[in-house]
Amino acid sequence: MKVPHSYHDMGGEPAGKLEPTEHDYEDWERRVDAMCVLLWGTRGGTRRMTVDEHRKNIESLPPEAYQRMSYYERWVWSLAQCLIQRGIITSAELGEKLGDAVGARSHHDMGGRPAGEFRPGEHEYEEWERRVDAMAVLMSNHVKVDQRRRNIEAIPPAEYDAMAYYDRWIVSLAQSLIQRGLITTGELARKMAKHAG
Repeated sequence: MKVPHSYHDMGGEPAGKLEPTEHDYEDWERRVDAMCVLLWGTRGGTRRMTVDEHRKNIESLPPEAYQRMSYYERWVWSLAQCLIQRGIITSAELGEKLGDAVGARSHHDMGGRPAGEFRPGEHEYEEWERRVDAMAVLMSNHVKVDQRRRNIEAIPPAEYDAMAYYDRWIVSLAQSLIQRGLITTGELARKMAKHAG
């Protein structure tokens, strides 16, 4: 009987030949390693974090996140989770520190800001909106949701505010196709001119 195992556990699975390699560690990787070593040690008889907690948090990452992250990015995520779970820091404090470190939030990010009352509503979608949605689904093998979101979030504030929801999707899809080399800006301009005329 095959015992189910978590995504990270490759034991017994075919994975090809292992080729060990070394690389020069970046400063941030060395800092993460040092922080973990310090937290695994005891201070005043109290251990801030255990290796088991660290591993458990890494192993609890969803497959897509685990696959996308580098080795030390998983360590950073686990380190933050351990400190929150032990009550050493709060999610809010971590968010605040990250905001300070990263700088101002992008224009689209309204999280935590006063925005008035939210009134959910529905409307009948126009034909062009349905087509844009269908294109996004059809192109999902070439344009992932993350890339579409990144391109929407990169729209300058004035343009972002002036656009409707699906206008932003169109801009993002076009940018994604150009970035992936599937179309050129010239081809896009010719098609737009042909349909406008």
